[in-house]
Amino acid sequence: MRLPFLALLALCLAGCAAARGERLELLPLADLPPRLSESSGLAAWRGGLLSHNDSGKPATLFALTADGKHARSWPVPAGNRDWEDITVHGDHIYLADTGNNGGRRRDLAVYRLQLAEGELQLRQRLPVAYAEQHNFQPPRHQHNFDAEALAWVEDELWLLTKRWLDEDTALYKLPAEGSEAPLVERQRLATAMLVTGADYDAASQTLLLLGYSRHWLDRRAFLWLYPVRDGRVEEARGRRWRLAESGQFEGITLGEDGFVYLSREGGGSNLFRSRRPLHELLPTAAPAQPRR
Repeated sequence: MRLPFLALLALCLAGCAAARGERLELLPLADLPPRLSESSGLAAWRGGLLSHNDSGKPATLFALTADGKHARSWPVPAGNRDWEDITVHGDHIYLADTGNNGGRRRDLAVYRLQLAEGELQLRQRLPVAYAEQHNFQPPRHQHNFDAEALAWVEDELWLLTKRWLDEDTALYKLPAEGSEAPLVERQRLATAMLVTGADYDAASQTLLLLGYSRHWLDRRAFLWLYPVRDGRVEEARGRRWRLAESGQFEGITLGEDGFVYLSREGGGSNLFRSRRPLHELLPTAAPAQPRR
């Protein structure tokens, strides 16, 4: 009986550690349409939102109103192997087909898309490979090369990994014009969560990272806010928030209204908005500014 007791005690202590962080209250906005039941990425776009499904769903991009109502959708001229995140810069949409739970993929890519004449057009395929990865036959979830977060940061594409082995995240910078050279890790952050989504606020120079704990029985979700200076994350000044809702949160974006929007996989309410604007959540006080 001693071993089961110790295992239960360890699980409880791990759950307590995962629960640390200031509580962030969320406002439920909508039950997303059934065709978008696995929202894996979220981006602010033209007063509303863009989202897409995870793997196993049609290659479709969805436009939503700010309150989560389905506005329209477009087929994407690229297969959905395992889409994980989306970001927007100017009139280009970047879609990350970089999900890699098994650690065996060699066809990872970010697609640069553009809406023209009412259709989404594929402008460029940006290949993704990791210089540090040498084993392409690891046990499932026993590796560190699953990237599920993408953001446009200071004229660069930042790709952040879900490190299954230690719940850190590694930052990679992907050339916007594309490159065949493998990506090299630029920075490591001790996030204590599986990172699943990212966005960047240029006005406050803040990186937003979304993720959840690996504890299957008690899946806590978290938001990290990190200052960014001179192309690096100032980790020591980061601020961690624990979401008031639990579950598998995967999509995050800063809305044009200054509030944080988040999406969660599964039934019921799965689109949320922070009850407080971003400028009230930052690691240091900053005046409210409109999103650029």
